[in-house]
Amino acid sequence: MTRPTIPILAFLVLLLLAIPYPFDATTSVEPGWRTIIYPLYFIWLLAFAISLLFIIIGYWLLSKRVDKINCTLFIFHFVLTVPTLKFMKFPSIFLNFGLLNQEDLFSNIACRIEIIPYAVKLFVVGQLLFGIYFIRVINSKTKST
Repeated sequence: MTRPTIPILAFLVLLLLAIPYPFDATTSVEPGWRTIIYPLYFIWLLAFAISLLFIIIGYWLLSKRVDKINCTLFIFHFVLTVPTLKFMKFPSIFLNFGLLNQEDLFSNIACRIEIIPYAVKLFVVGQLLFGIYFIRVINSKTKST
């Protein structure tokens, strides 16, 4: 069991990391258009950030209902959420740019592109587990009162 504030702070840090900051290098202005076109991953990061906001709200609601939160579930939920943030926000971390062979670099990048859907599936599984835990705790507390 862990104090309810630890999950809130942990997911708040993830939320701050997930907020998409528009930089000039990540946006493009089309000639003749008066708006900026954001890449698709900004939309995915925004959806990820919104889901993290709902997770924080969920843990906050749990902190109002229970004194302790299941530590194992929190760690499992956090570990399933982090790879998605890593691949969405920092896709080139640990990518070996020192490869002299261009084909090896392209195969390394292609491998990362193939891993991203699995990271998203892990994220969805983590959110489903948290949702089931949240519903069970809320239902058990309403039945006991």
